[in-house]
Amino acid sequence: MDETITGPRCPICGNDRWHDRAMPECNHCGLALADLYFMPATVRAAIRSLLIDGTPAAGIALAPHARRNAGWALGLVTDGDGWRSATAQPHAITLGMIARAGESDHVARLLTDLAPHFADRIVLLDGSEGDAAALARAVPGAQVHAHPLAGDFAAQRNRVQALATGWVLQLDSDETPDAALLAALGWLTAAADCDGLWALGLPRRNLVDGVQSALWPDIQYRLTRAHIRFAGTVHERPVVPFERTSLALAGAIEHHLDRPRVIERSKVYEAMSAGAGRPGDEAALLRPFNDAP
Repeated sequence: MDETITGPRCPICGNDRWHDRAMPECNHCGLALADLYFMPATVRAAIRSLLIDGTPAAGIALAPHARRNAGWALGLVTDGDGWRSATAQPHAITLGMIARAGESDHVARLLTDLAPHFADRIVLLDGSEGDAAALARAVPGAQVHAHPLAGDFAAQRNRVQALATGWVLQLDSDETPDAALLAALGWLTAAADCDGLWALGLPRRNLVDGVQSALWPDIQYRLTRAHIRFAGTVHERPVVPFERTSLALAGAIEHHLDRPRVIERSKVYEAMSAGAGRPGDEAALLRPFNDAP
């Protein structure tokens, strides 16, 4: 079994863990490099030339899934005959959100801001039918429903999935898609459809008191086809064959936290499921990105 080593951050996905092989391989995106002493911009330029022009890239290896991961991260798509720059495309993606009733004012602002970017917006409140009706009045055009969370995040996400069709981007109330992700959603899902994919893993940028944390890229499989279902009461993930998944490294989800919330959520998650508190994640969240190995 390959051991994992900590090294410089991958020039494609930003991960700092590598499979300890003859050519160290990023254990997130699959990029393999002969030498971990590299200039990120040089590696990215070499991969771009490899994909677009077929120029050999010495000391770089890309398995098929790693080729797609790298191409999308560089804003490139392929029709099977060659790679080219992706362009923005219209889409019919549904925005799905799970939230607490006490967050309704914030959720209303967020849904209003994101309305131009999504064909439909579905919110599931951990609250009463009255809470849902009030939010629906504040956000015309959005579907708002109520159901108790009951300590099961996967079940709550699955209720949103069941109300949607096509592709669904699932967010929490403390998350927002950055501008790059919003611009890429159309071509990412079109490329995913061409490749027969059902779930895409998005990087999540954790901002603790406004500062990016060391927990990066913190991949979250939140962009999925509506028929996909999630499993896990906490740290839920879609149930989907690996070959139907891919990383989608164009843009990121931004996760807005403060220090007390980081500490509290670890306690809450551990109470929900043994081991879910993830002390390693908490430590990385509380460490600034620039200080991260």
